[in-house]
Amino acid sequence: MTLDWLTDPYGEFLDIPPGDRPPHYYQLLELEIFCAYREKIEHAARKQFRKIKPYQDHPDRKMREAIQDVMNRIAQARVVLSDPEKKEEYDRALAEELEVDRERILASRMAVPVPDFALIVSAGPDNVGDTIELPADSKVTVGRDPHCVIPLSASRVEALHGELSYRGGRWSYAHVAKTGLTLINSERVTHHALTDGDRIEVGGYALRFRRIAELKKEAATDSPPITLIVTRGPSVPEAIISALPPESILIGEGETALWQLAGVGGARHHCRIVFEENHWAVVDLKSTDGTLVNGQRITHSPLGDRDTLTIGKLEVLARLRK
Repeated sequence: MTLDWLTDPYGEFLDIPPGDRPPHYYQLLELEIFCAYREKIEHAARKQFRKIKPYQDHPDRKMREAIQDVMNRIAQARVVLSDPEKKEEYDRALAEELEVDRERILASRMAVPVPDFALIVSAGPDNVGDTIELPADSKVTVGRDPHCVIPLSASRVEALHGELSYRGGRWSYAHVAKTGLTLINSERVTHHALTDGDRIEVGGYALRFRRIAELKKEAATDSPPITLIVTRGPSVPEAIISALPPESILIGEGETALWQLAGVGGARHHCRIVFEENHWAVVDLKSTDGTLVNGQRITHSPLGDRDTLTIGKLEVLARLRK
């Protein structure tokens, strides 16, 4: 392989169309110019990092340097566009450089409806807490491919797992992968018309479909998220899972378990982690060998920070952090 193709790392690694190099921050993050939504900016920066990260350890020095330059610029874009004062200064300078009327562009967008709904990653091995606003009249892809609008990296997620689409004034979800499965409100589906509060399970992740106004109210909770970490026992594909309150985590060897721990001597549906009022708890689901908390067999027990669960051949550490 030669390095000729590396003359445009932005195009090669991030699929940014030909044009000015380096691209301005909105081109770099694949956002509409002067985008005003901080959550959308944060999500776009994380998405671009995920696209380029697999290449950062390439054995060729020049290639590594080019990749690092791109990553540094993504980080700079995130810092500047997420800070109101820095963004204002950058936007005015960019408008002057491009000779465009920033105020007119922003005014034209006032007629576009503000998104009413969003998806929040409420449980999974990573990205928990990510919130993706859903603009009307759009299509949102979900899958392991980093080019998906919602990229989910776990092994049980298909390259293109599902799609959310907006038609006739409402959102729906379609399972488009030939393998794998999607559960909505614990039921296996291929297509589902979404309503506020629906819970979508995709390959070990839980996504909540919520009105943005309700999400802002829920964000005020003081209750900590929970993280479960396998510390001893057989190897499993995803050795960690986190969840936000008031989420729940079904654990077991079956394919419908949110945290699937196959081949560890547990039951198909072994136990469930639940959020009750203001604390996390574990409920044994009548498994043959039982569920232990700090060495004691339980049927229903509260969980504290650094408690240890025994599930089949696994020891699992519970962490609760605000």
